[in-house]
Amino acid sequence: MRICIATSGSGGIRDYVSPQFGRCPTFTVVDVEGGSIKNVNVIQNPGSFAGSGAGIQSAQIVVNQGCNVVIAGAIGPNSFQVLSMGGVDMRECPPMPVEEAVRAFLEGRLRPATGMGMPGMGRGMGGGRGRGRGWGRGP
Repeated sequence: MRICIATSGSGGIRDYVSPQFGRCPTFTVVDVEGGSIKNVNVIQNPGSFAGSGAGIQSAQIVVNQGCNVVIAGAIGPNSFQVLSMGGVDMRECPPMPVEEAVRAFLEGRLRPATGMGMPGMGRGMGGGRGRGRGWGRGP
């Protein structure tokens, strides 16, 4: 089984799970056989610097690596769609070391990802510039 973990630093077994998938700096790819880690490989994520389409680009990398499972803090809707089409099982995980996250997955302690991702910076109702231009639609 090949597991891809979105990592928040330089990657590797001691790095931590990233809170986001598409713009994480690295992917730590772990091969698991018989319930133990056999191989670890770190891949730089070019999507971390993408102006747009980071989630799609990142998901394509994971699918092309032949990963069966993705572990991340959150997976956005575009990544979710590409990974689903690639037959990849997606799991959400709080920040913890990669080795611990793999163990949690193997023990069935990680919940399936929903594809909702993380809340973004919405436009909101205010007119901005601190002039009270909310058009009377809110408190």
